[in-house]
Amino acid sequence: MPTSARIRRILIANRGEIASRVIRTARDLGISTVAVHSDPDADAPYVRAADRSVRLPGVSSAQTYLDGALIISAALASGADAIHPGYGFLSENPGFARAVGDAGLIWIGPTPESIEAMALKVEAKRIAHAASVPLVPGAELPQGLSDADVLLACDAVGYPLLVKASAGGGGKGMKIVGARDELVEALQSARREALSSFGDDTIFVERYLTGARHVEVQVFGDVHGNVVHLFERECSIQRRHQKVIEEAPSPGVTPAVRARLHAAAVSLASAIGYVGAGTVEFMVFGAGDEQEFSFLEMNTRLQVEHPVTEEITGIDLVAWQIAVAQGDALPLAQQDIHSRGHAIEARLYAEDPAHDYLPATGVIHAFGVPERTGLRVDSGIASGSVITPHYDPMLAKVIGHAATREQAAALLADGLARMTLHAPVTNRDSLVAILRSEPFLSGDTTTAFLDQHPAVLDPITCAEDQQRHAIAVAYVIEALDAPADPVPLAWRNVPAAPEFVTLQRRGRPGFLTVLVDRHRDHDRIRLARTTDVPYGGVYAVEADEIFGARARVERAGGDVIAIVEVDGVAARCRVTRYNNEVFVDDGIHSSAWIVEPRFADHSGDALGHGAVTPVPGTITVVAVAAGDTVVEGQLLVVLEAMKMEHRIVANVDGVVERVLVEVGQSVDAHAVVVEFTDEVPSA
Repeated sequence: MPTSARIRRILIANRGEIASRVIRTARDLGISTVAVHSDPDADAPYVRAADRSVRLPGVSSAQTYLDGALIISAALASGADAIHPGYGFLSENPGFARAVGDAGLIWIGPTPESIEAMALKVEAKRIAHAASVPLVPGAELPQGLSDADVLLACDAVGYPLLVKASAGGGGKGMKIVGARDELVEALQSARREALSSFGDDTIFVERYLTGARHVEVQVFGDVHGNVVHLFERECSIQRRHQKVIEEAPSPGVTPAVRARLHAAAVSLASAIGYVGAGTVEFMVFGAGDEQEFSFLEMNTRLQVEHPVTEEITGIDLVAWQIAVAQGDALPLAQQDIHSRGHAIEARLYAEDPAHDYLPATGVIHAFGVPERTGLRVDSGIASGSVITPHYDPMLAKVIGHAATREQAAALLADGLARMTLHAPVTNRDSLVAILRSEPFLSGDTTTAFLDQHPAVLDPITCAEDQQRHAIAVAYVIEALDAPADPVPLAWRNVPAAPEFVTLQRRGRPGFLTVLVDRHRDHDRIRLARTTDVPYGGVYAVEADEIFGARARVERAGGDVIAIVEVDGVAARCRVTRYNNEVFVDDGIHSSAWIVEPRFADHSGDALGHGAVTPVPGTITVVAVAAGDTVVEGQLLVVLEAMKMEHRIVANVDGVVERVLVEVGQSVDAHAVVVEFTDEVPSA
């Protein structure tokens, strides 16, 4: 609760990049910090950055970051006098905020009363309606409502509609329902995700609006009754209702609507005596004189995308949060807050946009962003970090700030492209494609952006660059693997037998074999594309010769560089190998490759056929039993990983022989969950 006491030590009741972000400002203010961590996060960068740390025994969010009593005990034991909740987890839990104050600690956030008024989305809509703020059509779905009443309420809202969690945000618990027959399954899934993420399975529905912009206004209040806005952000480019690209100011809001948005946000915050950082979210429709907006919700916390506001205003919002929590007045009045230039933020996720945003886990071998004026990185990872399936897959936020929107987009895209990111699959290439696309640069950014422009989810790599990188890998593999004394098994010494390396571009079908014929004066470089690994028959595979290509390898410090020249144009390709994974960075493009073994591995040939898990996670639903006849596309199992549900369905018609998992069981990636018999289901 706001107080006149000075804060000397803050416990951050969160993890990842937001914990690192709070630690950075606290250090600038001379305030010491305490991190809390689950067992998987024990060696995370934010834990190492804090002055003190306290273990929260367990793995799941429910055992650790959602256990308010455990966190308050950690604060008291560590000598902290304040708690910063970050975003997500307990940040919008009024009971936790009240318990922090009852324990004699300072809560760096709005009052419990403000959280209660706004954090539950249904109640927030009532307050907004009373304040004459226009609303998106919707309906409450309290527990105990009959199926018939649920259907009637949803029919009245109209389809398509959006199921939402009342207690949370960030895309958790949100489901699009296109028609009535999809409703029951969507409601059940939304309740499960909401309960897992927020400890509250209350949900509601509202009309799903397509072709609109998602625009939000940053507000700030203090205990002296002052409330200001810090302009708006646009967050329309989303996947699974979770923001991917955010920017300030909005490129598509008219001046008249912009002024009304700011005024409505300040009015709503003032109506509840709001204290601290908050965001009022709206949907904006239409253009020109016909443009209108509707209230969505208010988030009573710091937003993930707050850095773009910081960049255009020059204001440290975390520092303001700390000042207000101590009882200070806002440092600036409304007339003293100004916007400078344009800022764009891209969220870097460990996921594959080309394959339904499948989350990825594994080791971050190397991570680094080029230092550039106007380029900022808020990161929760470092080289050596491990991505686990237990939490949200966001790794970092990269922000570009420049004088114009076009310059900010170019700066950010270039920074992402030149980033060293030797890691499991991420959305980095997709982010670059979005930022460089003509629809984005023209400001045509609505919530339908990714549906309307699916090519940005799986951008096509220039064929010449792919060839260049494959050649670089082959030459470096030869340099690293070739023995000092010639051995006839791997690298041959006669011109008739070319040296070869077979590669698979990570995430792409097919294989690429690079064949190099060594001659006294030159090398002959050929590339062969196949759908299967050409074990034993590599010399018989038809290959295209890359005319005018040559390469050489050199070492520069700890790096291995392949200088690859194609048609007189040379590029320096930094090649880094981690066992059978190889990463190539040439300053403009990056790629990841899997080096295939020279001889086939038959160890898995005897395994039975069945449905497998795409990623590690926890089984939440088992929908079939032994003996069931299933059809292609039928739901078999639901897996929760990184706070999102993944439906594992039958890819053929068949009969279930065995179910190998049960609800609550933790499984690894590629684990068989259901086995099928060879019996063909009768017609």
